[in-house]
Amino acid sequence: MKRLLLFVIFSSTICAQALSQTVPPLERSVSIELRNEPVDAALTKISRAGGFNFSYSPSILNSNQTVTENFDNKSVREILNSLFSESIAAKGRGNYVILTRAAAPSRKAVAQAQVVISGYVINPTDGSKLADVSIYNKRTLTGVITDQFGYFKITFDNPEEQETLNFSKRGFLDTAIYLIPGKTEFINMMMTPELEPAAVVVSEPVIDLVVEDTVAVTASEPRAERFPREETRNKFNLRDFLQENVFSKNIFSRKKGGVNMNNIKDPLYRDFQVSLVPFVGTNHKLSGNVVNGYSFNILGGYSMGTDKLEFGGLFNIDRRDVRYGQFAGLVNTVGGTTQGFQFAGLANTTRRRVDAFQFAGLFNANLDTVNGGQFAGLFNVNGRASQGTQLAGLFNIQPSNYTGAQVAGLLNFATHQMKGAQVAGLINFAHNIEGSQIGLLNFADSIRGVPIGLMSFVSRGYHKLEFSADEIFYINASFRTGVQHFYNIITAGLKPESLDGSTSPGALNPNEQNIWSFGYGVGTAPRLAKWLDLNIDLTANHVNKGSFTNSVSLLNKLYLGLDFKIVKGLSITAGATLNSYLSDPTYTENPVLFTDFNPTIISEHNFTNGNNLKFWWGGKVGLRFF
Repeated sequence: MKRLLLFVIFSSTICAQALSQTVPPLERSVSIELRNEPVDAALTKISRAGGFNFSYSPSILNSNQTVTENFDNKSVREILNSLFSESIAAKGRGNYVILTRAAAPSRKAVAQAQVVISGYVINPTDGSKLADVSIYNKRTLTGVITDQFGYFKITFDNPEEQETLNFSKRGFLDTAIYLIPGKTEFINMMMTPELEPAAVVVSEPVIDLVVEDTVAVTASEPRAERFPREETRNKFNLRDFLQENVFSKNIFSRKKGGVNMNNIKDPLYRDFQVSLVPFVGTNHKLSGNVVNGYSFNILGGYSMGTDKLEFGGLFNIDRRDVRYGQFAGLVNTVGGTTQGFQFAGLANTTRRRVDAFQFAGLFNANLDTVNGGQFAGLFNVNGRASQGTQLAGLFNIQPSNYTGAQVAGLLNFATHQMKGAQVAGLINFAHNIEGSQIGLLNFADSIRGVPIGLMSFVSRGYHKLEFSADEIFYINASFRTGVQHFYNIITAGLKPESLDGSTSPGALNPNEQNIWSFGYGVGTAPRLAKWLDLNIDLTANHVNKGSFTNSVSLLNKLYLGLDFKIVKGLSITAGATLNSYLSDPTYTENPVLFTDFNPTIISEHNFTNGNNLKFWWGGKVGLRFF
């Protein structure tokens, strides 16, 4: 038991010593009472109390100086400043504090009336020293941040009359002191905590581009959610995806810049700035707090906003609003609103409203509303209702209302109300559209306009499944889809050769091959009455014998007929057809169209390439469903 007690005491001592070693000697807190002590003896007592050693030349001390003072939980730095003021310089190295005679101000420092201020920032309510306090001058944008022990040191040249040094920290009241030209001073700056405001519940947090900005919300005006949670809880949400993957909270992080952005509430303004990379330029570490008139970033820049024009060799990042022009070799990223023009070699990304034209080599991605033109090599995507023109090499995505035109090489996608035109090389999709769709495939829930393409499917549009017979094919099946003003037709027909008019089983010729066809067409169905439609169809069919006919064998039909509605979902159709058949008479395996009925050929023409074209009148009768 005795050994265990000794082990615990020994371990505790070792841990305490190790912990003290992690704190630099100048920042170690010491409580000591000095009564008429010679200065060298006072230093010895201080070093013993702090667990470190002093290193100095005795010649720098005043041997006649005695010290009588009581220090209660003060840092070694504060004690030394109290003993020597500015006459002795102290530097920590390992577990040593090296004391030297303070150098006299240089001629340059004197000429520039240099101001050197150092010290600690303290919370007066509990005496704690505050880390990460922004200390800066608004005119020169010179600034530092207190270290983890609350210590700072800052130097100014040529301070103007009544110029101030500002202290800011989130959760504390801003504080300032006047700068005295040529003054070197050690201070303990007190910063008073802000009174906590009454809590207000907000249904959805508002997150700024890199740091959270304070958003004023009153209890009488709760913030409305733009997308109901019930609809998106278990569904893919494009805005959430962009928020996480494109507009990350830490698009660009740098500790000192981030601390300043958290602490300094009011924006600073500059007419002009130049930077090499973020925080290395004329705005220094306060770049993220400055709104610039003209901004030139050699490689890249970071600012609170731009009020006139911004150029970036590679990228521009603005926490808040940008106007009127922004140009980047690679990427523009804006956390606020955007007005004017954006040009980027790769991408433009914005979080708030855009009233601008965007041009990007790859994509434009916006979380909010866009009013203007968007032109991208790959895609455009917006998070909220927008209007204007979207032109993309691959696709346009609009998960909300859109007014204007979408033009894409592959795909246009609008999930809500679309007013305008969609033009795509492959697919157009819209929920409700007032306008036109032009693409290989068109899809919509409802449309007030015309979809034009190889196939169009409108949920609340025109759908007919037809079974019919005509003078050539006794069995035809076709499907019409689109809208009543314009629809697509897929058709197929079959003429079994066994049906030669004979009922005798012996008449069946097993060597005969069936004749069949497949084709495509378009049509329109003007409404004549509630129960009666007129159909005008144009179809083209390839006619085959057996498996397939490898020659010209094209049957074209112009159909004019009526659709009589019997009951909902069932109608009878009948009408006349003008037929033309283009074939190669020299081909020996051509299908024989007329085996049971020989129509009157009203016109025939032979082409120089040997093909033959015949015309005749025909008819069709059938049943339609849906």
